[in-house]
Amino acid sequence: MHAKFSFYSVAQMYAIGLEEPVAILLGQDNLYWVVDQGHTSDYLNKGCSLLWGTV
Repeated sequence: MHAKFSFYSVAQMYAIGLEEPVAILLGQDNLYWVVDQGHTSDYLNKGCSLLWGTV
């Protein structure tokens, strides 16, 4: 699961509303991605930067 947002604050509000652990990353497309925490390392290997959450 992932969702992309133009603003970090919107990504945070979306992440807070979910009932599963997620991470927020900044993608190469300059959008904020909310992804399952279990897949964070996959996105980091693709060039995203971790902003919130754990690997």
